[in-house]
Amino acid sequence: MAIVRVQGNARGCVVGGSNFTITMGSTPISGNVLILAIGIRCGTSLYITVSSISQTGVTWSLVIQKKAVPSLYYMDTEIWIGIVGTGAGTVITVTLTGTLPTNGEAVADVCEYSGVLTVGYLDKTATNSGANSTPDTGTTATTTQADELWIGSTSAEGADQTTPRNGFTLLDGVQLCGFDEYNSEAYLEKIVSATGTANSGTTCPYNTDWVGCIATFKASPAAKPKGSITLLAKGGGII
Repeated sequence: MAIVRVQGNARGCVVGGSNFTITMGSTPISGNVLILAIGIRCGTSLYITVSSISQTGVTWSLVIQKKAVPSLYYMDTEIWIGIVGTGAGTVITVTLTGTLPTNGEAVADVCEYSGVLTVGYLDKTATNSGANSTPDTGTTATTTQADELWIGSTSAEGADQTTPRNGFTLLDGVQLCGFDEYNSEAYLEKIVSATGTANSGTTCPYNTDWVGCIATFKASPAAKPKGSITLLAKGGGII
């Protein structure tokens, strides 16, 4: 089944707080998945990460996370998946493990997709961190199937992110939350039809602390048309 982005990106952020909400444009469809990428500039003394994500009718799970102190700031980025059930709501609540300092910020983006497996969905992951002008997701091992959704997340301290690499689409990347500019989150997306090693990244206007991660999600197998017949050859082979 072909993977399609149904809606998104929807964006939410918080400065100096412990939770925030994201409101989707329309009600998610049962059987689809939501992918959320978040970047957190934690400050200069401690890690603040995601404690939980809650949403009516959606079951959320952490897929991959990278936290590091590339030079000065404690940074975190994470990718989560939400499996949409019946009666899903549009409001997503992100709860952090503590309260961000006044110079700390969390930014998250979420998209909805059809055609992604809801069980056994994860294939490959990778992480990376650095303190230069080219945030990078890390590079996965070779993926195991052709049709997949590749999602990368890079979080950069105090800098906009532009110029996605390796054919990815960049959603967000702007360091703006209210009146404060502390952190940017790049949601990187690529829908592929061949196996490969997944990698992407962005460009900042100057050197800065950044962390990155990437995950590849398997497409659902194509459904058989109604009325189709599976024929067995002599000896039990499928025709």
